[in-house]
Amino acid sequence: MDDLDETTPVRRFGPDVLLGLLTAAAGLAELRVRTDSGYESASPFFVLLVALTVGIARPLPGIALGLTWLTGVLQLTHSVPMLLSQAFMLFVAFSAARWGGPLVLGLSGVSIVTGTLVAAGALFSGYYYPGILVRRQVEFAFNLFGTAATLVVLLLVLAAAWLAGLALRFQGSAATSRRERVAAERESAQAHLETAQAYEIARLREEQARLARDVHDVVGHSLAVILAQAESGQFLPDHDPAALKATLGTIAGTARASLRDVQQVLSASAEPPAPGRLQSLVEGARGTGFRIVSSTSGAERPLPPELAAVAYRVLQEMLTNALRHGDRDTPVTVVQRWPGESSGPGNQWLELHVSNGIPAAGGTTSAGGRGVEGMRRRLEGVGGGLEVAPGPTGRFSVTARVPVRA
Repeated sequence: MDDLDETTPVRRFGPDVLLGLLTAAAGLAELRVRTDSGYESASPFFVLLVALTVGIARPLPGIALGLTWLTGVLQLTHSVPMLLSQAFMLFVAFSAARWGGPLVLGLSGVSIVTGTLVAAGALFSGYYYPGILVRRQVEFAFNLFGTAATLVVLLLVLAAAWLAGLALRFQGSAATSRRERVAAERESAQAHLETAQAYEIARLREEQARLARDVHDVVGHSLAVILAQAESGQFLPDHDPAALKATLGTIAGTARASLRDVQQVLSASAEPPAPGRLQSLVEGARGTGFRIVSSTSGAERPLPPELAAVAYRVLQEMLTNALRHGDRDTPVTVVQRWPGESSGPGNQWLELHVSNGIPAAGGTTSAGGRGVEGMRRRLEGVGGGLEVAPGPTGRFSVTARVPVRA
């Protein structure tokens, strides 16, 4: 029914109205000629019924098929002669095959054969004498061959019109399928494009978040160390310039290392931390005035680059929190637990544990901060985990689990 999808009524039904009017004009003109020539004639009502059937064949093929049977019944029961204008009813067979639903399509095909058989039975039984085909004064048997040939031609013409409509129906269905396939492919391509754009946006956002975490960890740790060194310098004796110089040297070294790390992060050229860098973080924190209690169990081993970077940044942030928020009178406990050779494949984790001097109230705030969230995201990104919980003395402890295998 794709030909009926026009928007204005004139464009939708204009051709059908014109075809119906043409059929009516041809039928009425034929009635006049037949009447003037002395042939049997039909009533104008019958002619208008044929015109109506033809006019609604395209928008209402099912109803047109029913009216076709009605005209046939009236023609048999009232001895209405066959009209040349009824040739327009070939359009009904075409329309039923082209635009009719599955039921109308099947009934129209059956009707062509059934209607021809009914007409043949009426003619050969002598029940119906069409004045235009067989003159009453001529014996019916004499025209038996001509009648049979006429019925065969009628059947072939009706079948040809029906098959033409069926062919265009399949062609229209194929064109619709092609349009739908093209539209589906276009939508699929658009969806793929939008998905790719979404992935790219997500990648850029994740890259920005990673960059922000790296800068936060590097700068935050360095500032914490520098701040702790500067505060410890206030308590150095005035007569010990060597200790003051050592403190200033530590501050300068920390600042240079921080500047180098930030440059590497921003240039995306940061090299993975070498083995032993974790312990260097602990040693660097010892010069801040805090008492560091460090222990290591198991044999340290080289980590894959991405895991080594995660372990380094996480321990750096854990120490930063301890130095920034911790109590100078409380020692910072740092424990590194490496999986041993006898631990088996089920214990392939590096555990980093830091118990700092943050009180429970302050720890609650720190646990939801950006630094803790950054550590958690880093660890979860490589299959690890982070635990922040009160320790046995009411102080908070942080434990990170880093897989030792990628």
